Amino acid sequence: MTSKMGSKVALLALSLPASVAVLAHHSAAQFDFGQTVRIEGVVKEMRVANPHIALYLEVKDDKGARVIEYEGHSRNNVYRRGWRPDMVHEGDTISIDIAPLRTGDDGGYVKTFILKDGTEF
Repeated sequence: MTSKMGSKVALLALSLPASVAVLAHHSAAQFDFGQTVRIEGVVKEMRVANPHIALYLEVKDDKGARVIEYEGHSRNNVYRRGWRPDMVHEGDTISIDIAPLRTGDDGGYVKTFILKDGTEF
């Protein structure tokens, strides 16, 4: 193997872990952060884990009743904003402020959780 080719192989090997890390994290471009929509519903499931929270909320509106998945900040970020593990339970009615999907489909990125007692995080 020539020195020039060996350098290219070494460069490729060194850049591969960085490119995999970049691909592992997705963009938030699908959400319209210029808008805020308030949604109320019943918690079906809330997974607080990294890299993002997954919230499944049963919503009833003019489209009917359905369970919608919402994405949120990381566990660390919501913890710093006041969330604690015992605050949200399956069956709780909560409101959320979201950045809706740009497509207009159900779903969005949770900006704020609003609990029944008015607590926000």
